[in-house]
Amino acid sequence: MKTIIHTADIARPREAVFGALTTVPALSAWWTTKVTGDAGPGGRLSFTFAGDFNPVMQVVGFGAPAQLEWECVDGVEQWSDNTFRFDLADRDGGTRLRFRQEYAAELSDDDYGSYNYNYNWGYYLESLRQYLETGTGRPYPISAA
Repeated sequence: MKTIIHTADIARPREAVFGALTTVPALSAWWTTKVTGDAGPGGRLSFTFAGDFNPVMQVVGFGAPAQLEWECVDGVEQWSDNTFRFDLADRDGGTRLRFRQEYAAELSDDDYGSYNYNYNWGYYLESLRQYLETGTGRPYPISAA
């Protein structure tokens, strides 16, 4: 199975990074502007992007402030049963974030390439870093209409 891995250094303490991963207002400030649900232990989150890409994540691991894990339970077929793990460690007065997306089912190379998941995670983890360090992220914009 394929795995997406990213590492990012963020000049903020682990508690702040963990908070940006586990509160609906913060998630909507860096990933997509339309997030609903419960980001706490055992909670379920719905993320709205566009078309048929609207993942629903179950919070399956919640080890504040060091580890968070989601499982995709609905909303996008290619991510069905995938796990998404955020591990946080202290680093030089800030935080090192290690992200992993583990695919539950093998996709074709064309699917991986056409969906650009690896690129998108890099973009949105940089948006997370910017949000935490400057107060402004670059989430996917969903209009209020």
